[in-house]
Amino acid sequence: MGIFGKVAAGAFLGGLADEMKENREWAREKAAKTQEYLYERGLQRRQEVAKARNALTSSVDYLRSKELDDRAINALLLENPTELIRLAQTAQQAEVDGTLTKAVLNKAVEVASDFETDLTASDLIKQATPEFIDAEDPVKPDVAEKSFLQNMFGRPDVSEVLYDVYKENLLGDTSGADIMASLSEPVVKRRAEDATTKIDLSKLAGKYDTKFKREIQTEIHNKYDEFLQMEKQRLGNMINDPNFEMDEDEKEKKMRDYNKLIEIDNIKDNDFEKYYQLIQINPNIAMNLYNLSPGYAATLGDDTFFKVGTIDLITSD
Repeated sequence: MGIFGKVAAGAFLGGLADEMKENREWAREKAAKTQEYLYERGLQRRQEVAKARNALTSSVDYLRSKELDDRAINALLLENPTELIRLAQTAQQAEVDGTLTKAVLNKAVEVASDFETDLTASDLIKQATPEFIDAEDPVKPDVAEKSFLQNMFGRPDVSEVLYDVYKENLLGDTSGADIMASLSEPVVKRRAEDATTKIDLSKLAGKYDTKFKREIQTEIHNKYDEFLQMEKQRLGNMINDPNFEMDEDEKEKKMRDYNKLIEIDNIKDNDFEKYYQLIQINPNIAMNLYNLSPGYAATLGDDTFFKVGTIDLITSD
């Protein structure tokens, strides 16, 4: 081989070596960033779980101090733990208002006659707030179709890098896959689909007179009237704006939503139905007020002021 051939061959091999090194560095950097991200998110979730457990423990302690039956406490911890926190908060406000009694508190929770559990409240709190989800073992990516040279000199697929990170334990015995699977899960478990325990926070509201409830009703109506007009304007602008990009399915859905709001706005002689439908569309407004004080719960749960079933739109997941 002539000198130029040797130089060319050396340059070629040197280039391949540089590319292999660059690919290895890319894989290491990608793995390190993913590990760091999952580690930080794992620590964050642990902190959030600890905070949630403290909130549940404090709620249990408070409700026990006010003589709520242990069956009711355990049933809520098992079936609807977030509602137990809300019950404690509402009971505390009722205590400030001077309307809280043992009888009233126990009437607010209805437990199925056949409910039973062998777990303690402490065990149920841990069960309701899992630190991490046990993920399925990551599946090794199929790289069989790559040629020998691709495997040797090509940059690894992201899936190959993630596989190595996911199978590694990053927080004690918690793997990267476990942390990743937990990111989309709530810190406190949602209401169980087969939950039988019922809760009615309006029971804690005490006796509010008609004038008070009428003022609350007017306030709720005004907030939903404002929402109705703003949402109509928002959807109308999006539908009629030629510069707003959306596919036909999305546009059709927005047209349905807009027409539904027009239909509701045209309900003139049936406030019960009008505000029931608005709360059905956007329960968050009513839910925020419901959580604010027992008076809102009492009014929303009173069929003299709102349609029967309205409060279920707020309290049911």
